[in-house]
Amino acid sequence: MSVSVRTIEDIDYGSAGGAPLRLDLHRPAGDATVPCVAYFHGGGWAVGSRKDNVASRLAPVIGHGLAVCSVSYRLTDVATHPAQLEDARAALAWVRANGAEHGLATDRVGAWGASAGGWIALMLALTGEDPVQRADAVCAWFPPTDLESVTAEREAAGLALPPFLVGRPVPDMEARLLGLNSIRDNLELAHEASPLTHAARARGPILLIHGDADGLINVSQSRRLHRALREAGADSELLVVDGANHEDGPFHRPAILSATAGFLLASLSAR
Repeated sequence: MSVSVRTIEDIDYGSAGGAPLRLDLHRPAGDATVPCVAYFHGGGWAVGSRKDNVASRLAPVIGHGLAVCSVSYRLTDVATHPAQLEDARAALAWVRANGAEHGLATDRVGAWGASAGGWIALMLALTGEDPVQRADAVCAWFPPTDLESVTAEREAAGLALPPFLVGRPVPDMEARLLGLNSIRDNLELAHEASPLTHAARARGPILLIHGDADGLINVSQSRRLHRALREAGADSELLVVDGANHEDGPFHRPAILSATAGFLLASLSAR
C-alpha cells in the first residue's frame, strides 16, 4: 500500500542533560485525523537512530493510515536505565499534548519498537503510574523481556548471530543498559527492569513478533512473556516468523508489516 507521507523532522519533545530530545513525525498526507504510534529503534540501547528503516519499515505501516513518531532516546554511552524509559514517557506525553495540532488522535496512543526499542515499548505499557505516559497498545518486534536470562538463553540455543553483529558484545547489552559489567552483579535490578516481571500490569493489547532463528534474543523471550500475559488475563498475541534471525529481512515482508499496521489500527481505534 502506497500513500503520500508528510514528514516533520527534528521536533523537540524534551531535553535531558542540557541536550534536546527529538522525534520525527511521519503521517499520511491530508487533513484527516489519524491514529498515532511512537516508534523506538533497536540497537541494544547503544546504537541506532530514529532515521533508521524509514522507507523499509515505517513507510509501509504509515501507508495503512497510521502516523508514526520515530523517537530518539538517550543511548547507554550517555545514560543508563531508567533514562531510556524516561525519554520514551516524555515522548508519549508530547504526543498527547501536541498531537492534535498535527492531526493526530490523542485519546489512544500506541508504542512500537524493535529489539531494544521493543523493550521500551513494552515497558511503556507495563510500568508507570501516569496514564499520559503509558501506551494504550504495543507491538514489539523481537524484544528482550527477561533481562536476567537473555545471555544464557542465547548461549544455550547456539543459533547464528545476525550477520550485522560480529562477536559477542562485552559487556552484554542488557548489562550495559543497567550500568553493570555483568547482569549477575545486580539481579534485583535486572528483574525490576524486565517486562516479564510486570506482565500482570498490562494495559491494552500487545502483539509480539519474533523470529524462531533469532541468534541474539531467543524467541523464548517472547514466548514466555506471551504466556505470562495470557495467564494474567491480558490481550496478547504472538506471531512467530519461521526461519527469521534478529532484524532479518522477513520482517519487512508485506505480511508482517500489514499485521503490525492492522493490529495497531484496530487497537487504537477501539473504544
